[in-house]
Amino acid sequence: MSTKSQRQSRLPYSIRAIFDWVMGLIYLGVGVVLIFAPRLGIQLRFPPQDVASIFGIACVIYGGFRIYRGFKTRHSD
Repeated sequence: MSTKSQRQSRLPYSIRAIFDWVMGLIYLGVGVVLIFAPRLGIQLRFPPQDVASIFGIACVIYGGFRIYRGFKTRHSD
């Protein structure tokens, strides 16, 4: 297998890993903002703070999973 074809075959995996890292960071950011909204001075009208905190915790967990999956995908090569 030539070097060029090896790089091309790994390219989708590295793009997927970067996408997982970025999306994981976005989910983590949204989760942190939802959890700490009252402390940050953000008033949420629609979702009650209980629901926002629960959803924020779910976002943090899912964001951590996406980041883990990005590292796992990147290092499985």
